[in-house]
Amino acid sequence: MKKSFILAMAVVMTLCSFDFKSLFGSKSSSSATTTTTTTTTTVAENSEGRAAGSALRALYAQYKADGKYDYTNLSNIMNTMSLLQNCKNLKTNAKDSDYWKSFATGLVLGSENLVTEQLSSTVTNSLSALMENVDTEKLESASNNAVAAAATAKSTASSISNLLSLFQ
Repeated sequence: MKKSFILAMAVVMTLCSFDFKSLFGSKSSSSATTTTTTTTTTVAENSEGRAAGSALRALYAQYKADGKYDYTNLSNIMNTMSLLQNCKNLKTNAKDSDYWKSFATGLVLGSENLVTEQLSSTVTNSLSALMENVDTEKLESASNNAVAAAATAKSTASSISNLLSLFQ
């Protein structure tokens, strides 16, 4: 059972770390293709926001049920890792307003309006600040190591707790 859980967690984390930009992005020679590539990239950024919003919604539901953010709960660990995996590009796209707008739109949709239009900027800024304190190289390797995943969830517990308190 433990091995199957760890394997399932590794598979989920690997899928969460899949780079959608390299899948959809391509070099183009015409302006029509450039428009398609830009639109597809925006969709990929939006899907990162949607996945992050979905993880945030699941974390919030558990937070409400427990009355606190429990970093030892396996569901919270997996949702935390999913949230962090999908927010890692916020760190590298800090100055790209189009990326942020697309991510924020996806965040609203993925969270099923837990994150509202009015809160989306604050939440995106909070997630970006959170990612400044996360070693993304360790995050990548954490997908293969359940102990590292739990340690990462624990180290971000305070920041995630503060973020979840925005929705009360």
